[in-house]
Amino acid sequence: MTLAMAWLEWNGTVYWSQYSRSAFEPRSAVTSLIEGIWQLLPGSAHFILRSRIFMNYEPTEMCRGMIVVCGKRMARLPAPPDDILRRMRLKIDAIEVDALTVSRTSRSRGHSSSSAFSLPELDRSIECWLLSREGRLLVCAINTSGRNRTQHAEMNLLQLWWMREKRPLPAGSRLITTLEPCPMCAGAIWECIERTDDFRVQYVSPDPGTVVNKSVLKRSALLEQCKNLDQVVFFQDSNFKEF
Repeated sequence: MTLAMAWLEWNGTVYWSQYSRSAFEPRSAVTSLIEGIWQLLPGSAHFILRSRIFMNYEPTEMCRGMIVVCGKRMARLPAPPDDILRRMRLKIDAIEVDALTVSRTSRSRGHSSSSAFSLPELDRSIECWLLSREGRLLVCAINTSGRNRTQHAEMNLLQLWWMREKRPLPAGSRLITTLEPCPMCAGAIWECIERTDDFRVQYVSPDPGTVVNKSVLKRSALLEQCKNLDQVVFFQDSNFKEF
């Protein structure tokens, strides 16, 4: 089986990632590449990710959504060109990016992804919760995208859930967020759901931007607006651990 790879070239340097994704996992070669570049090079990431991202596999909705929000262009190739492969193997002007090995702080409530940035560069107040069919709070997260644009509240929640449970978002559960999910978060949610016919995504405020129209959830019956959080009833299990 060919290992999934994603790469791009910017200013003479190849940035690349390879990843073997498990079913329902909120990470892929493409997302690992983009996450890792934002984590390692936050000052240059916006410019680096304007370059076309190549991958050797059919991109998932999660990959497509993250490129829409955090990148610009993509293309699929059977394999990296020989010259790119040679540079990867010899580490000549080539950097392997692995988001999992990057040191990071907690993504959860009450923790910022960086204390070195001034307040205007820090995080918009967006929160989300995953509730079981019975209304039990399973996991919650906040937006920490001030330094790393990929760390939206929903992405953080999915990563935390997978890190703890190693399983899909359970059937019958619902994800509630204070802002309508962007294409990146929508694609990741879509890929991580156990059953798309038994899951709901509720949001309080609609996203006023136009890019949200590219969300896979817009084309599904999962998405609905919940205009008042007071209408949401849930309880916290005594075994619940906040991240």
